[in-house]
Amino acid sequence: MSSLANYIGKVCVMLTANSRVHFIGIGGSGMNPLAKILIDMGHEVSGSDIKENLYTLKLKEMGATIFYGHHESNIRVCDVVVVSTAINKDNVEYKAAQNVGLPILRRAELLSFIMDQHQTRIAVSGTHGKTTVSSFLAHYLVHMGQRPSYVIGATLKRTQTSADFGNPQYCVAEADESDRSFLFLNPTILVITNIEEEHLDEFKDLADIMTTFDKLITRTPEKKGLLILCGDDPNISRLHTLGRKVITYGIKDHNDVRATNIREQQNQLVFDVEVDGKRVAHNVLLLVPGRHNILNCLTVFALAKHIGLPYDRAAESFHDFEGASRRFHWIGELNGIDVYDDYAHHPTEIACTLEAARTYGRRVVAIFQPHRYTRFTAFFDRFIEALNLADVVIITDVYAAGETNFSGLTSKDLIKKMDPAKVHYVKNVGGLAPEALKVFKKGDLVITLGAGDVTHVAKEIVQLMKSKTDPDVRPIA
Repeated sequence: MSSLANYIGKVCVMLTANSRVHFIGIGGSGMNPLAKILIDMGHEVSGSDIKENLYTLKLKEMGATIFYGHHESNIRVCDVVVVSTAINKDNVEYKAAQNVGLPILRRAELLSFIMDQHQTRIAVSGTHGKTTVSSFLAHYLVHMGQRPSYVIGATLKRTQTSADFGNPQYCVAEADESDRSFLFLNPTILVITNIEEEHLDEFKDLADIMTTFDKLITRTPEKKGLLILCGDDPNISRLHTLGRKVITYGIKDHNDVRATNIREQQNQLVFDVEVDGKRVAHNVLLLVPGRHNILNCLTVFALAKHIGLPYDRAAESFHDFEGASRRFHWIGELNGIDVYDDYAHHPTEIACTLEAARTYGRRVVAIFQPHRYTRFTAFFDRFIEALNLADVVIITDVYAAGETNFSGLTSKDLIKKMDPAKVHYVKNVGGLAPEALKVFKKGDLVITLGAGDVTHVAKEIVQLMKSKTDPDVRPIA
């Protein structure tokens, strides 16, 4: 962490009107929303990345200068450089910026600067659900005509954007714990969805994670700050709230905001909502599936309780809330087979996603790419338990993300522990789509799972199914 003085010095640079800002790794899901907001704020933006993607194309349309490939000349006309956590310190642009004395901001430092331009700063943290909860909150505030700023780690399906620079009242942003960088943020409202072991390449153990979340709580104001906490999570109950105002949400009786009378209606979950023991919403229905999303949407009612906005409009906002990309994201359908894609890469996330899939009453085919050897090793047995919720499982090799496999465990070891009648192994992600087609049956619900490049497989499957029907349709390369 930078010292406070160093951080303030960096931010003062950003306060200069029309600063020229260069992003190293601008095409990443965490960087491109910030680049968009800086363009909206009137700054001149440039950036570099290894290759073109949808994000770089959109930023270029907005006026950003995009370089493909990293070269020291890319930073020659900028005033400040922003780096993502994926950028190594031996990157040629990073070293060039150091050599000429340019201020270098981490992504979280820039996010903190953007949030600090707003009166109510809502940071959404937790091991799981940050993207969906941030999406729910931003969507509600937009629905209420508040025009918030927001920075979300995935594209909202409805608006096809992951960031917007609105009025100075509200800002909603994900607070990423993976590298402890959320400790740069200064939220006035802090949401914590859940806490469990994760990112064990960064954290020593659960105790280390808990201590870091305790530090995050101290970043909220003592008197005017608010904590919105999932009261059903046992680890959250162990946090030190230090006298700050707290609103809890969940299903259990002790929560301030509760989902009650949960029932299934035409393969969808319907529920009521109580705030302080009084029913404020009846027959609430979500377009996004899964019991975990009942918890996620309750944060909207907790926010409404705090800022005095109508509860009935909270439930109303769900009528057109479609969620974020890669969160139970429908890709296509052919011959009665529906294909979805999901970012789930931790056993808890996988279990929630597959449980949601099972509510459709169909045979579930899960196509899983493990992500990072540290996670794969730490939760090896839990992956087996979670994946067993699917009827058919297709597994490919671990997406290493630059890690070394010190444990020696591989996807083949996982398969050996599972029912051979339901599990299939495909070594390379590039071979998943044609092999998957061999096991599909009419009526299947197919879902790709993982944080790596398995996301491309869902689209490839749909294209390949079409090519089998129409010879003029060619599969994605």
